[in-house]
Amino acid sequence: MFIDNLNLNHIRIFEGVFRTKSMTKAAEELHMTQSGVSQHIKHLEEILGVVLFDRIKQRLIATENAAVLYKTCSESLFNIEKALADIKGVEQRLIGTITLGVPIEFGNSFVIPLLSEFGKQNPGVKFKIKYGFASEMNDLILDGSLDFAFVDSYRLDKHITTCEVFRETLHLCASVEFVKSEGGIINEKKFLSETEYVDYMDDEPVLKMWFKHHFRQKNMKLKMRAHLMDVQGVGNTIASGLAAGILPLHHINKLEALGHKFYIFRENHTPLKNSISMAYLENRTKTPSVLKIMDYLKDNIKEKDSETGFLH
Repeated sequence: MFIDNLNLNHIRIFEGVFRTKSMTKAAEELHMTQSGVSQHIKHLEEILGVVLFDRIKQRLIATENAAVLYKTCSESLFNIEKALADIKGVEQRLIGTITLGVPIEFGNSFVIPLLSEFGKQNPGVKFKIKYGFASEMNDLILDGSLDFAFVDSYRLDKHITTCEVFRETLHLCASVEFVKSEGGIINEKKFLSETEYVDYMDDEPVLKMWFKHHFRQKNMKLKMRAHLMDVQGVGNTIASGLAAGILPLHHINKLEALGHKFYIFRENHTPLKNSISMAYLENRTKTPSVLKIMDYLKDNIKEKDSETGFLH
């Protein structure tokens, strides 16, 4: 049997290298030298008679053989670890680096505090966080750079699974000072057609979505004053009185708590909602740490959300 020529270290080290995509990172996690990890992988490849990792331009690329082996060995190592923990009567220790993506405002306000609490409870777990839009997360999930991500409403690749965890209300607003500086509002529709705006991206997708939702106008020409990539930037620009724009209700509340005053424009229909979902590849093998943190975040984000009244 092949297993007679192996020891558990071969499999444990292979699992770490495959998961981290790096011999250096695996060595740090396993408290070994990089050369020691490399020797173990080379020995394993010699025993099996197959190449597990291609070395291309100083990058480690897992082969199909490695993917097949990883799917089985990661589950087996988890089961062995769980059985040993059960025998000893202790809770299984979670380890490894979890890579995830988040929108900036949602990530900083909701995800980061929860990751901190999870990290305190599980000192063997590390985090690598990428900030960005859903379009970026789509590509990073597909190429395996992220274990999972939180994304706004966006048409993701059909291979990506999503699970809604949060729903925020979006309002078109402006600072009270801005409204006064523009002469006040006599005819709101006329005001909206003549005022200046700020949005998150070029082509103003969020503003256009709001006008389509409330006024059934698909291609309204807007006077744009600025484009910023995150909620904090848009919020600060609106609060400073430069232009009007779209903000989530919870961010408006946060800015008003700091002393800013906003005018929220009247809406013709039910409030526009932005759905935030957890996105991941269903068929990608996930470590116990990844599975645990995904469940933890889904449970606690919904709990925190319902307490503040944002989930409807």
